Amino acid sequence: MADGAFVMRGTTVILNTGNIQIYNLATETNPVDALVAFIFFVLLAFLQLRYPDNPTPFHLHPNTIWLSILSFLLYCFVISGNLKFGIRVNHFQTLKRVFGSLSLLCLLVLLLPDAWECFTFLIYILWFIIHLLLAIKTHFMETRVQHPNMRRVVRPLLPITSMDFN
Repeated sequence: MADGAFVMRGTTVILNTGNIQIYNLATETNPVDALVAFIFFVLLAFLQLRYPDNPTPFHLHPNTIWLSILSFLLYCFVISGNLKFGIRVNHFQTLKRVFGSLSLLCLLVLLLPDAWECFTFLIYILWFIIHLLLAIKTHFMETRVQHPNMRRVVRPLLPITSMDFN
C-alpha cells in the first residue's frame, strides 16, 4: 500500500497531500467574531424558548427579524472580506462592529418582556448614538495619524533670558 493511503473496509482512498494548497495569509482572526456568532445562535435558541408556539417572532416582529438576519449576513460578508483581502482596514472593523451589534440588538429586543416594548425605540436610538460617537472618534484618530506634522506649539518651561541667545 502506498504511503499516505487510508484503508476503509476494503477500499483504498489515496490522500494526495501534494495538491493541497494552504494559503498562509497574514490575517488574524478575532475571537470577538467567534463570540458574536456564538451569541447570535444562542439568542436564536432563546427566541425558540420565548416563542414556543404560534405566533412565531416572524409573524409578530417580521421587520426586526429580517433586520437581524440581514445585518448578521452583512457581518459575515465583512468578515470574509477582511479575511480575503488580509488587510486591517479600520472601515472593516467599524462595519463589523455596526452589523454585529445591530443583529444582536435586534434579537435582544425580541427577548424583552412585552411590557418593555415602549423602550425598544429608545434602545435603537442609544445604539445609533453610541456608534455615531465611535465613528466620530475613529475619524478624528485617523486624521491625527494621517497628519503627524501638525504639532502644537510648546512653550518653554522657563522664561527665555539673554543667556539663551549666546
